[in-house]
Amino acid sequence: MIEAPPGKLLVDEVLAYNTGRSFTLKKGQYIRVIGRSTVDFVAFNLDNLKERFSQARTKTNQAKLFITKGDVLFSKHNNVMLTIVEDTWPGFHDMQKGMCDRKRHEMVFLGKARRPRLENGVEVKDTRTWEEVSVHGCLENLTDALKEWNISPEDIPNPFNLYSHKRIDGESGRWWDVRVPLEENVYVDMRAEMDCLVAASHCDAGKGLTTRIQVYER
Repeated sequence: MIEAPPGKLLVDEVLAYNTGRSFTLKKGQYIRVIGRSTVDFVAFNLDNLKERFSQARTKTNQAKLFITKGDVLFSKHNNVMLTIVEDTWPGFHDMQKGMCDRKRHEMVFLGKARRPRLENGVEVKDTRTWEEVSVHGCLENLTDALKEWNISPEDIPNPFNLYSHKRIDGESGRWWDVRVPLEENVYVDMRAEMDCLVAASHCDAGKGLTTRIQVYER
């Protein structure tokens, strides 16, 4: 059972399977992402939408591949955008992969791109039929969520992939998606360190699940 956020609740919305939404955060406000399926999360400086979250700056400035409670999300301009103040996910959050879209789904199905997954230490193959391939992915979800801000798909940064656990081989550099079995939802809380526009996509990998987004202030 996840307790209510410790403050005044401003937004409480549920993202259905394979959909996205955008939210604005004032400096000092918090966003809570509740779920257990991959959530593609991006952020922009609300006062300058050309300044956006950077996977590379976030990893380089903290000299680590995985971030969690106490770490921050950097923009491409090396400014701190958000601070992770709580993280109850038992795995790692991904910042190696970009985001899925219809074309990548097609490429994986046709064998032109890989989507390696591990279950119980064994790599399993994607057995979806063509009819089961998603007609859209997180890029399309985020594009739709950000259209009122006139942000084009080309200007959407590679995301902070919450609840997407990767196993990375330190010698070869290969990685695999690893399923983290959970019976209950977990959450991540982030505090805005500048006025932000953020957007989240409930990835198509979470069929049958939902993501809940809450914005609150203390």
